[in-house]
Amino acid sequence: MSKIATKSNKANREIDLDAPEILEAGTLADLVNAQGEELCVSQIKAQLTIGFRSHIRSKLESMTDDNFTHEDEAIQAMDFTDWKPEARTRKTAEEKAMDILGSLPPEVRAAVLANYKK
Repeated sequence: MSKIATKSNKANREIDLDAPEILEAGTLADLVNAQGEELCVSQIKAQLTIGFRSHIRSKLESMTDDNFTHEDEAIQAMDFTDWKPEARTRKTAEEKAMDILGSLPPEVRAAVLANYKK
């Protein structure tokens, strides 16, 4: 049985637990058998909605030279009928930190790093 690590940054706690059986399901048929087709479809659609909103949010937030890349009207005019989610790659904590530090002005970056060393 695999373990699931759960961390609460707010409470500064982390715990490892045995994964529930449903998380061991290997196929869609196994999931449907465990919880029913209606619930599976509902959960999948909820995750697809999150993925679609993320896709749109990236368009809303995209900027070039302090200007939004896409106007609201342009986004609304786009055809998303064939949209499908893409596999998401997760960044490590180090990659996230490097991205954030890299986006800071040099003097702010130096101050942050100097403060971290204390």
